[in-house]
Amino acid sequence: MRVLLISVNRETEPYPVSPLGVAYISSAIKEKGHRVKVIDLCFASEPEQTIKKEIQDFNPDLIGISIRNIDNLTFNRSVFYLPGIKEVVDTIKAATDVPMVAGGSGFSLFPESILRLLGIEYGIIGEGEVSFQRLLDALAGKCSIEDIAGICFIRDGELLSNPQNHSGFAFHADRTVLDNYLYYDRGGMANIQSKRGCPFNCSYCTYPLIDGRSLRLRPPEEVVEEMERIKKDYDIGHIFFVDDIFNVPRDHAVGICEELIRKGIDIKWYCFATPYGMDYELASLMKRAKCQGVEFGSDSGSDEILKSLRKNFTSEEIMKASTACKKAGLPDAHYLLLGAPDEDINSLTETVKLFDSINPRAVIVMTGIRVYPDTYLRKRAEEEGIHGDDQDILEPLFYISPKIGAGRLLERVEDMARGRKKWIVPSLQIRCESSMLEILRKQGLRGPLWDML
Repeated sequence: MRVLLISVNRETEPYPVSPLGVAYISSAIKEKGHRVKVIDLCFASEPEQTIKKEIQDFNPDLIGISIRNIDNLTFNRSVFYLPGIKEVVDTIKAATDVPMVAGGSGFSLFPESILRLLGIEYGIIGEGEVSFQRLLDALAGKCSIEDIAGICFIRDGELLSNPQNHSGFAFHADRTVLDNYLYYDRGGMANIQSKRGCPFNCSYCTYPLIDGRSLRLRPPEEVVEEMERIKKDYDIGHIFFVDDIFNVPRDHAVGICEELIRKGIDIKWYCFATPYGMDYELASLMKRAKCQGVEFGSDSGSDEILKSLRKNFTSEEIMKASTACKKAGLPDAHYLLLGAPDEDINSLTETVKLFDSINPRAVIVMTGIRVYPDTYLRKRAEEEGIHGDDQDILEPLFYISPKIGAGRLLERVEDMARGRKKWIVPSLQIRCESSMLEILRKQGLRGPLWDML
């Protein structure tokens, strides 16, 4: 069959991110002998014309819609992407009547709402490589659609769905379908994934819902081999690990670092990490493996707030992790989620005090927390009357502690950030202007925004 995959993400702030999920789906489809064409709308100047032309030229049998995000997750500057995605789907419908299937992390959080809004035939919840293969088999009459793991569709007005498939890493990303040079030029990094799944239970987090709680790990040798290919094939020297948490499990992170050191690969890389378990030994090993910086999901400097967010570490462990990184010469950035349950002026003061004392390379501040289905934070929001239990939260809804309120929170954060040159606050456009990043990229600088600043 001929399969047209469309990545609908057009967000370029703070920098564009290549659609790695599409590359994995492409690999799975090609493995079964199907033909694949990819349209990436991120840099398309005329999306409607591009779609019409590719449909006419390629004449697909099935069209896949990759939905990475529903909105930009930024309170006070919220952008809802689905109206634009619906325009894409309407353009497709005007050009062809072939079936469509939606997938991606954004879709997986709101499958029923999005299927109804877009009016398309099928959806895949969670990872989609095997499910997409099976869907093509079903459309060819080789199996029943009702038996496919992760598939969902509307029938007689009701959503029908099957449990997700968590097959691990049976495929390699097909980077031939990505504009690797353009993403590196404008985004400053390539992305890579070494594991799926998240064993933690943070109150707001969607990763366990999308990827499952059991960790599925790629062999370190395979990960490093992919990094080598990225460097050789596209001359890309900066990579970001998009794993939920790079340093868990520890022995897997160690294995990747040791393999990078053994091979002596000249690639600079960054990652997400948890403060829990980050010590000098690991930070030093990462540094030797050419890690250039770590982004910690620290969230708060108040133990009370960390507990309310169901984090598995304390403010003391945040301090120890930062100290370990400094000793190893490894820059550390920390994400904060201010306005969490029970947040008040006292907890904000505790947070400021902690991060003033550890003085990391950067502090990225998010105000308010996006509320998602099937999370503890949604239950908390319902209990506090922020929204009803039957309210559709497809359109962006943010939790902000009633103890402080949105206006007071933003005012306080602005006061704190203006006097702290290492604080980046997207909701208030403090040190994250796209024009600034464009200038830095034109100067040949690579890596994440916080490190360049």
